[in-house]
Amino acid sequence: MERIKLFRSSIIILIIYIAIVISLALVIDSEARIPTHWNAEGVIDNWASKSTAVSFALGINLFLFLLLYLMPWYSPKYRQNQKGFDIVMPRLTNILLIIMGLINIYGLSWPLGSQKLPGNPIFLMLGLLFVLLGNLLPKLPLNFFVGIRTPWTISDEDNWSQTHRLGAWLYMIGGILMMMLGILPLPTNLMMICIWCIIGVILVPVLYSFILFRRKQK
Repeated sequence: MERIKLFRSSIIILIIYIAIVISLALVIDSEARIPTHWNAEGVIDNWASKSTAVSFALGINLFLFLLLYLMPWYSPKYRQNQKGFDIVMPRLTNILLIIMGLINIYGLSWPLGSQKLPGNPIFLMLGLLFVLLGNLLPKLPLNFFVGIRTPWTISDEDNWSQTHRLGAWLYMIGGILMMMLGILPLPTNLMMICIWCIIGVILVPVLYSFILFRRKQK
């Protein structure tokens, strides 16, 4: 019962999302093609039928919710720091449900005209996701399933803490860069530079955790 109270907002978000997806499924033409993947330049490179896209949209958010809601059941670390997890996990669940839900709704709305929106909404939403995740990373207790999981962070509490503090700043910087890609009409060369910077933002914390591990060994 206590966990249901903690995740009440997540359940409400999930119900609203399911209602929107079902509504879209009823109005989209049965022959419509739905974009399901965008490449690094924000160009669609994969499509699906309406039934496949709707099934995926419903399944992915339900899976995310269950994955995070059932974490006490499958995570051996959860009970060791239940108070910390109970603070972070509902927030993390809400962020993932909302952003992933918006991305799926944007794709499903493609036959209805969502492609006419200005800028690149995919980059904008992913950038917002990175910024919000960066804000949560330092608060996330050590675990095997969520966060910057490397062999070195998982095996050392100090490594986990320091890596996630660095990752928090880098994720927020990368998120802002990604949001700029979604708003500003950048030249192709500058866009690729920004994309490589974002890739670096993801890889640098992994390298940093290894450096901390080697430093501690010495």
